[in-house]
Amino acid sequence: MLNCLNCNAPLTTTQKFCGECGQKTALKRVNLHDVFHDAIHYFTHADKGIFTLLKSLIIQPGLVAKEYVEGKRKKHFPPLNFFLIVAAVYIVMGGITSKYSNTTLQRNTRENSYTSAPKTSMPDNFQQAESIKRMEKMANMGRFFSKYSNYVAMLAAPLISFLIWLLYLRGRYNYTEHLVANLYLIGFTNLFRCLIVAPIAIFLSIRSENRNVQLAFVLFEVVYRTLFYYRFMGEYNWAGKAKAFLVSAGTAIFWSALIGTIFYVYMRWG
Repeated sequence: MLNCLNCNAPLTTTQKFCGECGQKTALKRVNLHDVFHDAIHYFTHADKGIFTLLKSLIIQPGLVAKEYVEGKRKKHFPPLNFFLIVAAVYIVMGGITSKYSNTTLQRNTRENSYTSAPKTSMPDNFQQAESIKRMEKMANMGRFFSKYSNYVAMLAAPLISFLIWLLYLRGRYNYTEHLVANLYLIGFTNLFRCLIVAPIAIFLSIRSENRNVQLAFVLFEVVYRTLFYYRFMGEYNWAGKAKAFLVSAGTAIFWSALIGTIFYVYMRWG
């Protein structure tokens, strides 16, 4: 009698896969081919690879989350795995944008000092120093959010899920199911932010903390969340679409107000 090397379940000599865990019964010693094959398969598997997930999140927002919470678990890339992968990408891009922000701040500070130092009066010099101090604070805040963006995102998922669950209190899904949906949704919007928005901002020599950049991203997030929740909730009528928009706009206002309050407190008393 043979036993599965993964779960130790009993096997027959004719079995090709374990009936308990699904692992192959005929295994060779691990080699580099196996390692790379598993890695590529993990990302590109036709049914549940991450690229298939991204395609679905772009073309049919909300459908993956809807199918996942309704029982089609094996078909799709797991939501928490996707969220954590995006968090890792976010950390890398956060480091790049942070370096760019530091360079821009130093250049602006030198230019401001050079152009104003020899020909300004004492009050103007004081205002110049206050302006530079304020710029440094804003840069420090930007670096903080870049450095700890993964923690901010992890905090956003449960908070926003809870808010949406309250707004859809009479809806069909519980809090955990809304959390699953937002792991997909926030993961995708964060990926869009760090792979599309941040590089474009750097290319155009615009800091990612720029108000117009932030506003553009918030508008994108509201539109995408509206489409996502319209499909996720399955309320395919104008009332359902209007409710999805109001929930999305309310969520954006709540999160922007929370981040804005933290920013104000730091700038005022930090």
